[in-house]
Order: sequence, then structure tokens, then C-alpha cells
Amino acid sequence: AKSAFKNNKKLKTVTIGKNVSKIGANVFSGCKKLKTITIKSTKLKAKTLSKSTFKGITKATTVKVPKKKLSAYKKLFKSRGLSSKIKVKAY
Repeated sequence: AKSAFKNNKKLKTVTIGKNVSKIGANVFSGCKKLKTITIKSTKLKAKTLSKSTFKGITKATTVKVPKKKLSAYKKLFKSRGLSSKIKVKAY
């Protein structure tokens, strides 16, 4: 949902399930303590992510994605507001 975790000051980790295909706008914006976002889904595409899905994430956050999607997701997430200072790693 749009702004699902926005401004949550306590949130440290988030896991996006393998069946998730859509993530709304500003979902993680203002989550100052967020350290890890693990994405298990391989179904995310440009048309199913808002242009600001990853906007407002601090550079202390790491995004973990399935190994087979690392390259594609790095490019996709940057086009959806993810700062180049944020690490995207395979698991």
C-alpha cells in the first residue's frame, strides 16, 4: 500500500514476500532506523513499482534481492528512487 511504512521510527528490517508483485509510493520514506530490506519476490517490474517506491531510504539501509535478479533489480530500483549510495546485494 502507498506509504505503508512511511515515517515508522522503529522499523529495522522488512521482508517483501515471494508473491508480492507491486509496491506503492513512498513506502519506506522516513524510516530512519531501517537497516535491511529483503525482497524475495522475482515479480517486480517498472510498471508495478511507483517512481518513488524507494525514495527517502537512508544510506545505512541494505537491500537484499534474489541472486538471479541482482542486475535487473539494481537498475530497476535506481529508476524508482533508490539512491546510488544504498547497497543492493544478492542473497
